[in-house]
Amino acid sequence: MLFELAYPGLCAWALLRRAMGRPTPAGPLFAFRAIRGRMRRHELSGLTALNPRWGAWLALHRFERMVPGAASQMRSTYETGGLAEQRFGPVDGPRVLLLHGWNARSDMMLPLALDLAARGARVILPDLPGEGRNPARPMSFGAKARILSAQYRSENITTAIGHSAGGLIAALALEAGLGRARLVTICAPFSLETLLRAYLFRIAAPKALNTALLSYVEQRDGRAPAKVGPELYAHMGARMQVIHARRDWQVRASEADAIRAVVPAAASTLLDGCNHHTILEDPRLFDAVAGFVLPRAARPTVRPAPRRSQRPLEPIAGGQAC
Repeated sequence: MLFELAYPGLCAWALLRRAMGRPTPAGPLFAFRAIRGRMRRHELSGLTALNPRWGAWLALHRFERMVPGAASQMRSTYETGGLAEQRFGPVDGPRVLLLHGWNARSDMMLPLALDLAARGARVILPDLPGEGRNPARPMSFGAKARILSAQYRSENITTAIGHSAGGLIAALALEAGLGRARLVTICAPFSLETLLRAYLFRIAAPKALNTALLSYVEQRDGRAPAKVGPELYAHMGARMQVIHARRDWQVRASEADAIRAVVPAAASTLLDGCNHHTILEDPRLFDAVAGFVLPRAARPTVRPAPRRSQRPLEPIAGGQAC
């Protein structure tokens, strides 16, 4: 709001400085990332001081509003009647639904998708509802999960795999009717509450906003954010696999410990030497997932070389991809 109102003046100021030969901030000429971040923090603090509920609404709106991403360059990309997606692997292979995380895009999951496809899986890789190449609009994780469930419940999905917040969304989709598929979480948060608290910390939100935001989400969704995760995971039992990077600083490895505490029967893997993003191109991840997802007959004797996405993942406005 403040930034949008000030934007024309900031552009004129930047052009004037350039014309006068004065130094300009690093990065794109009209991005003003540092100024935008400061203004948005001031907006949130001021609105929370007036009414914590108003501040909660604004913080949640920013959390759930995504910026559309560029279309993938992969030849197998196509548009269905619903979500934008990519499919890989033999049509008669075990069907795997692969979900990216919050503030990200499906291209970051390509290395895992291509590896599983090479081993015989039929991999479905959509952009999450409201994100990527889909029409951009704010929506809750529950709303995303219901759309995913409606689109893919007839696909006979055998395993749903989610990275980061995609793990929560995958669990919600299973609850919404996707079926009794197995669940694999990769660097996933323990609950929606821990994810929201991490988001508020990352944007330097006032402390008063923590309680207000969690209360607002509970009233809107009809379930406490602290239960979105533990209640879903607990029903999975041995049908769940938990994979995490020991050096993950965005979703701490302690979140995986908490998940394993509520699902002691789940398979678990903790990988050294990788982080929240590099784990997605780690051959050890490919082997761990394939060992849980695919029958032995579907695994090649020689592992295919990992494939990297067309371009590196970049944070989208509003925070670090998660």
